[in-house]
Amino acid sequence: MAGNDQQADLPILIIGGGCNGLILAHALNRNGIRGRDWGIGLHWATALLESLIGEERWKHIDQAMVDPYMKPAPVEYMPILNGKTGELLAKKPVEDLRRVLRSRLRTFAAEELPDLRLGKKLERISYAEDGKSVTAHFADGTSETGRLLIGADGSQSRVRRELVGLERAAVKRLPLVATFITASFPADYAVSLRKIADNALVSLWPHPDNMCGALTLMDGIDKDHPENWRYTSYVAWQSSPEEQAAEVAAGMSIRDRLRQAKEKSKAFSNPIRRCFELLPDDHQEVYWFGLSNWDPSLPEHKWDNHNGLVTLVGDAAHPMTFHRGQGLSHGLVDLFNLVKLLTNPEGRSQAELIDAYEAEMRPRAGEEVQLSETNSIMLHDGPRITESPMVKRGLSYGSGSTEKPNSTVQVV
Repeated sequence: MAGNDQQADLPILIIGGGCNGLILAHALNRNGIRGRDWGIGLHWATALLESLIGEERWKHIDQAMVDPYMKPAPVEYMPILNGKTGELLAKKPVEDLRRVLRSRLRTFAAEELPDLRLGKKLERISYAEDGKSVTAHFADGTSETGRLLIGADGSQSRVRRELVGLERAAVKRLPLVATFITASFPADYAVSLRKIADNALVSLWPHPDNMCGALTLMDGIDKDHPENWRYTSYVAWQSSPEEQAAEVAAGMSIRDRLRQAKEKSKAFSNPIRRCFELLPDDHQEVYWFGLSNWDPSLPEHKWDNHNGLVTLVGDAAHPMTFHRGQGLSHGLVDLFNLVKLLTNPEGRSQAELIDAYEAEMRPRAGEEVQLSETNSIMLHDGPRITESPMVKRGLSYGSGSTEKPNSTVQVV
């Protein structure tokens, strides 16, 4: 990077210890720049992750998978079924699919990092008068100064709030909610659940009465004891932001949320209905939330990167709805492009590098934020289910109008 030698000696600060933050830290470290659980799908961006973490680490990627013993096939087929009747609507091919467990991927990415500090809460960001450094100030009174600060701190990003202000940083609330449950089941039933999606490990169940369900294997590490496998299922439905706010204000408990979800699940065919029926009323692994997003391509969401001193990646830059499973893949594109720029500056200043990164990221990620929102709305709108991007395109990149980014990645 062209610039002052003193600036080059400063570290890169990565705010956020989720998957993107830790993978980015690992990739930068490997290139000489130090620096609630759920399953996630790796698919069209799998080669990018392999490139970011390196050949030696990639040999052990099975440590992060929901089933470490399963050998991925070149193509798996994800079933989409009618949530009311169980009729098969489509089987969508997914290339290079790997289901990873978020906690395992975080642990995997954190290994061998030399300077990982947990438990820090960002309070504010300040910039040196000479424009050559940025400082993160934490709630415990400590601070760290670096040549670049990267916000990888998730959908409710504090870094994003610092860059655009509280109001503009707020996510867009969508008229959809979901209640997820995680549970184990009797051995015979657990085995039968796994057969529904085979090695794709996830099935989607849009319901003609404006709802949607899903079932996925979250953890199959205890391969000889199916009764210990852990599954995640959810039911989702239409609910206005006002209705959501009223329920939150009413203080609905976990038990209330489970009761509500069980009632919704009665309209579904098995196995969605049965998975909820089998849960005791005091089951604790119940997670309700409203769907939301934030589009970085909107003019009002453009931030000042302070001449390349600060930027955003992953969910901090473009949180999106989950039905098409695109969040991690787009986060990996962010990381790949950013690492490539920072490690191959070709005489450009840091400001030029960060501007280049953001210029590519905004329209690419913005398109998927919009497409994923459209898809989620359509999956919960009975007459439009079969026209949704998920049913039409599955987990494929984008809308089909643009080429997949970095489609010829050379793994190094």
